[in-house]
Amino acid sequence: MKEFISCILLLILCSQSSTAQSLSIEELWKQKDKSSSIQQKRLNVDAQIEQLNIRKSERIPIIYGDANLQRNLIIPITPVPAIAFDPNAAEGAILPLKFSTKWNSKAGLQLEWNLFNPNAKSQKEEDVLAFEKAKIEELKEIDNWKLNATLAYASIVLATKQYQVALEDSILYSEINQVNLDRYSAGRGSSEELILSQQELERKRIRLYESFSILQEANLELNRYYYNEDVNFLSSDMDEIINSAENQEFNKFDYELIELDQRLSNIQLRGIKRQVLPSFTFNAYFGSQFFNNELNLLDKSNWYGYSYANIGLKIPISAYFTNSSSVKKSLINEKIYAAQLEEIKINDEIDNKQKLSKINFAKQKLEGLSKIFILAERQKKEKLDVYQSGRILLSEFNKVNSDYLKAQQDVWQAEFDLLNTILE
Repeated sequence: MKEFISCILLLILCSQSSTAQSLSIEELWKQKDKSSSIQQKRLNVDAQIEQLNIRKSERIPIIYGDANLQRNLIIPITPVPAIAFDPNAAEGAILPLKFSTKWNSKAGLQLEWNLFNPNAKSQKEEDVLAFEKAKIEELKEIDNWKLNATLAYASIVLATKQYQVALEDSILYSEINQVNLDRYSAGRGSSEELILSQQELERKRIRLYESFSILQEANLELNRYYYNEDVNFLSSDMDEIINSAENQEFNKFDYELIELDQRLSNIQLRGIKRQVLPSFTFNAYFGSQFFNNELNLLDKSNWYGYSYANIGLKIPISAYFTNSSSVKKSLINEKIYAAQLEEIKINDEIDNKQKLSKINFAKQKLEGLSKIFILAERQKKEKLDVYQSGRILLSEFNKVNSDYLKAQQDVWQAEFDLLNTILE
């Protein structure tokens, strides 16, 4: 067991040599563009850019070719006064008149142009806001990714430390157990002391397996943000991670998003008010129509010119009576958003002050726990020397060693809590 653990520890130390490929926290952050979630947000931004281009294209008249061919199975007939065609016709006489042929067709160019649409301005402004919101959502996703990736990175750093300490502790107790076995075989040790060392060795092995499992889980968690089998170790320690995180600005973007919602509400209110305005459209057609009982589209004599141009006016009369509730609703939404913005502003000021207070306390706590760990480490070394000289029992050393491990665990937890406070 001792030789096996020593080999594992040697491999870990070798993997951290200068020739191994490493990954720093700054290098990890540079991988954000490869994140699937961030790429999705970026595609949303691109989609909104194209939506703005669509709005610009709506200013251009729509021109398209129009052609059709129709076979009338029954020729339409309409009654007309016979006197219109025969002056001698009896009064009130009706003449059935065919007003089409068996074949007719139409071909030409159609133009449609919205000269004025009261909703166009509001729609464009809403699309601009949607573009701004998509950009903020992208920045928010980047910050969330960096936050979670940083915590995953830090978890591996701490889990590696825990695993290395568990290895060293297992090696130590393997040696202690061998000493007790030799003493017992030589008649200089008790069976109670040997059983105690064997039990403690098994506990150390369980802790070793547990720490290795935690390290594996942490490695898998980091794979959500960065996956490269060639990376052998993480080069940034907790001090570097904490310093880098303090120099980063993480924004929740809640205020900006609600502010955009408020601006959207204002735009929608103006759009509702503009709905009472009339709309103007221009339509034109230039082409020809074909009429004949025989299908011969190449015969120019059966084609007749057909063109027109018109301006349409549409007045939304009902909007004068139905928009009042929509206007009232938009005014209420404006008040809601204004109240939310004021609340977020106040809460952000309080949160920032609380965060600074928490960070200061976390740093003081970490400093104090580090001092406790140094003292516990010194005490462990002293007690180990005393135990190896045979002047104290193993149970007394176990208590000191447990205090040492607990002090070290407290330091790691304090480092992680400090990092988490900085990132929150």
